[in-house]
Amino acid sequence: MAPANLDFGRSFTFTTEDPDWLKKILIGGAFALACSVLVGVPFVLGYTARTLRRAAAGSYAPLPEWDDLGGIFREGLRLTAVYLLHMLGVAAVAMLFVGFLLLPALLSGGRRHPMEALGPLGALLFVALYGLILVVALATAVYLPAAMVRAALADSVAAGFEWRQNVEFIRANLANYALALVSYLVAGFVAQFGVLLCCVGLFPAAFWSYLVLAVALGQTVRLAASPSLAASPSL
Repeated sequence: MAPANLDFGRSFTFTTEDPDWLKKILIGGAFALACSVLVGVPFVLGYTARTLRRAAAGSYAPLPEWDDLGGIFREGLRLTAVYLLHMLGVAAVAMLFVGFLLLPALLSGGRRHPMEALGPLGALLFVALYGLILVVALATAVYLPAAMVRAALADSVAAGFEWRQNVEFIRANLANYALALVSYLVAGFVAQFGVLLCCVGLFPAAFWSYLVLAVALGQTVRLAASPSLAASPSL
């Protein structure tokens, strides 16, 4: 039997169920701002992981507290490792293809322009490379949230790289998973107007958009076709 559909609207409105939601979003926004120098990344990811697990357990309010910064940081550090290692893998693949295209020029001792060294098909190959990189980037954007979800639920970096299980999670819950990604796209668009959104500013609005994705994915886990995914999530 297909899993039930997630509550799309609830992903956007759940924050206001917590009387202290504005304070918590503002704190999260400060850490989102700190992401520009990487310091805030583990805190943002750790907090979203806790929010995800609450949603997976069917508990939306209150939002997690910010009183355990050490624990939030440790949880987020594991998810940061999952994210960065995936991004490094994508970058390595892109560099490999770029190196392949530049090989003729390198073999000529750098005396010839890469396009000239590749010959008449050079432009076509560069266009094909650009298209391939876009496809890889899109596939990664679709796949990575599943890896992050499983890593957060298992509290393990290794779970983020169990690609068969991650792909199976997407396949078994395709409709809800797609809705979760759409919710993030919508929230990300709204976050661009964060200066006007309750006057909280751009970075708190961006942090709110991460929580929207966390709740939508948490609902996906709770409604998952594979019940073990939602078993006893730690709050």
